Formats: sequence, C-alpha cells, structure tokens
Amino acid sequence: MKNKILPLILIIFIVALSGCIQSDVGKINGLSSTINEHLKNGDNYYNTAAEDINSFSLERALTNCNSAASEFKLAKSSAEEGLKYAQNSKNTVFIEYMGYAVTEIEARLNATLQLQQAIPYLQQKNNTTANNHITLANSYMDRSMEYKAKKDNLVSQNPSKFK
Repeated sequence: MKNKILPLILIIFIVALSGCIQSDVGKINGLSSTINEHLKNGDNYYNTAAEDINSFSLERALTNCNSAASEFKLAKSSAEEGLKYAQNSKNTVFIEYMGYAVTEIEARLNATLQLQQAIPYLQQKNNTTANNHITLANSYMDRSMEYKAKKDNLVSQNPSKFK
C-alpha cells in the first residue's frame, strides 16, 4: 500500500508544481494589461493637460502632467520587466515587440516632460520658449505613435504569437 501512495503523492506534487511555474511569454502576457492600463491613464492625463494649457488652466495642466508622467513611468517599468522576460525567452518577435513598447513609452514620457517644461514659460508669458517645448512634446508624441505602429505591424505579421 505504501508503494502505491508514494508515487501518487509524487505525481500530485509534480502536477501542482508545474501549474505554479509560468513561462516568460506567460509573464509578458500578464504584464500587457498592466502596461495598457497605465498607457491609457497616462494618455488621458496628457490629453487633459494639453486641453488645460489651451484654456490657460496652467496649474491644472501641471497637475495632469505630473499624473501622466507617473502613469507613463509605471508603464515603462512594467514594459522593461516584460523586455527582460522576452530576452530570457530568446523569442525575437517578443524581444522586438517589447523593445518597441519601451521606446514608445519613453517617447510619451519625454513628451509629457516637455509639456511640463512649457508651463512655467507660459506662466511667465515667454511664449517663444514655451512653444519650443510644446513643439518638442508634439514631436515626441509623434515618435511614440511610430513605435506603436511598429508594434501593431509586428502583431499583424505574427498573429499566432499574440492573443
């Protein structure tokens, strides 16, 4: 009887342990919703900050820029973690995708920082310098959209890898 119980316990232990082990790709998939949520929140704060600047609600714009930057930093941290998992998986598609994601988020963060830097100049009525920062913010945001398009293209070329 003991001889039959020991293998049964061993099999149960192995099955239970294998369910607890998550692959690097599984970890990337788990991070994707976190990244997307932070990007969505960051974009909302960024867009609200831009609207605030246009209506000269500069204190509110600064608050929304700070919130956007915080959300983008959280997204970047998760994306960098995902990039490490992708590198561990040695899957070139995931490595490229997560690399694009990190670069996209960095561009959004830089756009937010440029928008933040414009606000004090707007408060001082130094519109030329403020507009230079706003132009840079727009440029960074355009760059982020280029990397988003690269990610989307990678997904469309490899639909079996993305669910």
